[in-house]
Amino acid sequence: MFTGCEAMRAEEVARKLREALGPKIRALETPTERRVFLTVEEEDLEDAMRAIFGLAREARFMTLSAVDEGLDLELLYHVDVKGTIVTVRVKVPKEEMEVLDISHIAPAAEFIEREVRDLFGVEFVGLKPDKLVVPEGYEEKPLQKPFEGPLPPRARPVMELLLDNACATTISRAVMKKREDLGLPAMPPMVGAKAEAMEEIRGMAKEMGLVDRIGYDLEKKRLRYR
Repeated sequence: MFTGCEAMRAEEVARKLREALGPKIRALETPTERRVFLTVEEEDLEDAMRAIFGLAREARFMTLSAVDEGLDLELLYHVDVKGTIVTVRVKVPKEEMEVLDISHIAPAAEFIEREVRDLFGVEFVGLKPDKLVVPEGYEEKPLQKPFEGPLPPRARPVMELLLDNACATTISRAVMKKREDLGLPAMPPMVGAKAEAMEEIRGMAKEMGLVDRIGYDLEKKRLRYR
């Protein structure tokens, strides 16, 4: 237990992490004076862990938590830095299910990484292949959820259309024929926004967190699940 001048407060930890990691930080929160939450991309995990263990000689790896969110596996690495608990959050897409093994930085992480691999199916690159909590030859992943997003099947094509061209439905041929019969110009089969407007719309959806919540792939312009 660290007290007085020996302890390192959350604001000091956060300041030093900002200096060490800079733009690699996706989010940094200090909800209490002894709690820090750091979010980084999976490719920056090693740098983040090295930065944390470089804060103090007394830094101690505590444990690793895993949360299966359906489309992603969230990994939370907990480290005690002189009385302040630092949690590093990393999301691993379940299409990949690979993340760096950190036992070369924190040897105590080896056993919990092996347990998480056995139960959730994520591969820690560089970790020894021995199983820990399930027998050899057992390939089921007891705590892994199905690869499933939050939108029900009938809503998925509608959402893809909305984020593709801001249109949620097509105009039927019957409606087009009716318009022609009435002497009106036939409508095009799809009415959508201009390309530059769609970039702005998708950007707003990302800023609002909608893209992440529904599991939309901005690069492929479709949902990650069917």
